[in-house]
Amino acid sequence: MARTGLWKVKSGEFAGWRDGDQLHDSQGCHAGYFRGNVAYTIQGDYVGEIYRDDWIGKKEGVAHSMGSVTCSLDSISLAPYPGRAGLSAAEWSDPDF
Repeated sequence: MARTGLWKVKSGEFAGWRDGDQLHDSQGCHAGYFRGNVAYTIQGDYVGEIYRDDWIGKKEGVAHSMGSVTCSLDSISLAPYPGRAGLSAAEWSDPDF
């Protein structure tokens, strides 16, 4: 899977990148992992999930558990992308990263 830029569903703020099963924040720091389309912090806490390919958000009323803690990987070196207009996505909010 190619590296994909991600934007927060409601605010349109640039969130970071998905690189395979890795999640990087807007500064390129390794922030977590994906299991399918669900993102978790390095500590295993729910971050959010993919909404329409390059958008990420939290679906309200949904809880996920990854379980075990994983280790941090190296950061990536890329400049953040500009923000976009947010989406009107009922029952979705911005992720917490």
